[in-house]
Parts: sequence; C-alpha cells; structure tokens
Amino acid sequence: MKPRIEGSWSLSAEFLIANLLRVAKEDLAASRLLASAGNRNAVYLCEQAAEKIIRAVLTSEKQHAGISHQLNDMVDLIPDQNPIKSSLQSTEHLAAYATSYRYPSPTGRIKQGPDARTLEIDLRNMESALSEAARWFGVDLDKDGTPARARASATLTQASVVETPGSNSNRLSTGLSY
Repeated sequence: MKPRIEGSWSLSAEFLIANLLRVAKEDLAASRLLASAGNRNAVYLCEQAAEKIIRAVLTSEKQHAGISHQLNDMVDLIPDQNPIKSSLQSTEHLAAYATSYRYPSPTGRIKQGPDARTLEIDLRNMESALSEAARWFGVDLDKDGTPARARASATLTQASVVETPGSNSNRLSTGLSY
C-alpha cells in the first residue's frame, strides 16, 4: 500500500490564497489613490489589504479567523515558524481602522486617520508583506485565474514514516499541524 500524505491541499484553497493576495493588491492600489487625494478612507483599505494577506497565510495553515477584524488575534493564529508572520505583526495597529474608524461616533465625532507619513509607512509595510506572501506562495499577482503554488504549511517538520496503530501498513506523517 502506498504511503498517504496527511493534510494535503485542495485546489480551492490554492485559488483562495491567490485571490486573497490579488484583492489585497487592489486594496493597496486604491489606498494609494485615496491617499493622494487626502481621503481618510485610504487607511481603511490599507487595513483591508492587511486582513486579506493574513487570511491567505491562515488559509495555508488551515486556520480560520472567522469574521473578526482583530488583526492581532489573527496574526497570533499563525505559527511562529511561518516566515511571513513577522512581517504581519507590524500591521496589527491597523485593526482600529476596520471598525470604529469607518463611522462617526455616537456623539457625531469623526476619528482622524494617521498623518500622511505614517500612512506611507503602513502602505510600504503592506506592499512588502504582500510581495513576500506572493513569492512564498508562488502567486503571480497580475495573472487572474491561476492558483497559488501548492505549499505545505510553514509548520511542516521533517517527514517521517510512522506505523499506524492497528494496521500492518505505514503512513507518511508530514508533521503538519492542522
């Protein structure tokens, strides 16, 4: 009997990862356009790009963040061994712009966004994280309809053959933590 690899990817996960990264790229491009016009929603789209990149990484780790916009909680779900995690930790402060920032407060106050210099730093950090994720997953951000490259979880440890209890066969354990 052939060894079985546990935790294999599905093609739909590969398309989801690729398309989350492509939409993140569009969010960043729109954020830049809004920033050039001084529009306060530029930072919201920067946060949205961060969220999509984090969700792509979580998908690769077979994690689901639900509907939360708490970037710090989402990043915490990413295993420390993941090479993209450190880039994403610098985005956690953007979470505030996903929720309460979008609407006036109950008293009618409109929260101010970051200054232009801070927003530029955030945009550069997100563009860097997006490039890193696209390289890691082998995604051509400009070529719609193509999936991410099948890539095992970053928490993959050395594969080993282990005996399956109660069976005369062996199975390949990839060490994936799903």
